[in-house]
Amino acid sequence: MEKSQFARELKEKDEVSAPFLVKFAAVQVGKTGKPYMNLVLMDRSGEIEARVWEDVASHAGQAVRDAFVLAEGKIQLFQGRRQLVVKKLRVLREDDVNVKDFMVDTGLDAEALYARLLGYVASMQDPYYRALAESVLRDDAEIMDRVKRAPAAKAMHHAYKTGLLEHVVSITATLDFLAAHYGPKVDRDLLFLGGFFHDIGKLWELSYDRVTDYTDEGRMIGHLVMGVELVDRKIRELESQNGRLPGRFPEDKKLLVKHVVLSHHGRLDYGSPKRPKCLEAVIVHAIDDLDSKVNAVMKWVEADQTPGRWTGLNRQFERSFYKPDWAIEGQGPTSLN
Repeated sequence: MEKSQFARELKEKDEVSAPFLVKFAAVQVGKTGKPYMNLVLMDRSGEIEARVWEDVASHAGQAVRDAFVLAEGKIQLFQGRRQLVVKKLRVLREDDVNVKDFMVDTGLDAEALYARLLGYVASMQDPYYRALAESVLRDDAEIMDRVKRAPAAKAMHHAYKTGLLEHVVSITATLDFLAAHYGPKVDRDLLFLGGFFHDIGKLWELSYDRVTDYTDEGRMIGHLVMGVELVDRKIRELESQNGRLPGRFPEDKKLLVKHVVLSHHGRLDYGSPKRPKCLEAVIVHAIDDLDSKVNAVMKWVEADQTPGRWTGLNRQFERSFYKPDWAIEGQGPTSLN
């Protein structure tokens, strides 16, 4: 089936008849007590919210996450966001579509970003910390492959292919600057490990071959604990290999790395089992939080269709945002690559 209409190009009042990939699907109940389907449909250009108000029962078991559907309807604006009101919905087979039409093109150069990441690894001075970074990011082929493909989140920030790598390189560049700015009382190599490993567990917390979702392990354990488990395993492997370390991995260094990973959400109610209790953990938490929010706001502003200089209400931040010239002109900011 030829795809001629793409999510990013759809405007208010457009009539739509096009295939999409279902990213999210749920049956919900409206204010009147009538059920409706809440959908997020996607293709390589981006995604669009959709609603099915009629014949919900017949669609609910078919339009499920990861399914291809032919959606027919009309675009309307709701609180500044485009929304496809679906009149007809039909499930398609994978061989009905060109799968490449539904794989989001972020424009990121994964190989160039990874080369930058390995450059940071090579610049580390502490032999224990550098060996740990090398064992994960240079020597583990599975991790290298996953890092180049993985998103950083399901929806909140950098929620697209190679988004995790973009996020890690971005915050490591900032951590490098801050290490020089604050001087020798801050451990640059420990900061780097915080940047490298704080979200490393997301490689297994999320599934991302087509649509991003949580794995069973991700739902039941979570990426903070999974990251610490990886650190423990890699240190054991290093200690079993002759010549990889000057001696046994120091317990204090191991504790510091694990603490930075476990505390990077910053607060107990945000999922961290411990709050940051060393300078490096405080810095990693702050920069991770900053980079995540900057990306989330950028993407929100870039995607907003509300006329004028202000976006619609962003529920995550509980405010509207000012749209600079690049957003008004439909041009996104320059990416890291």
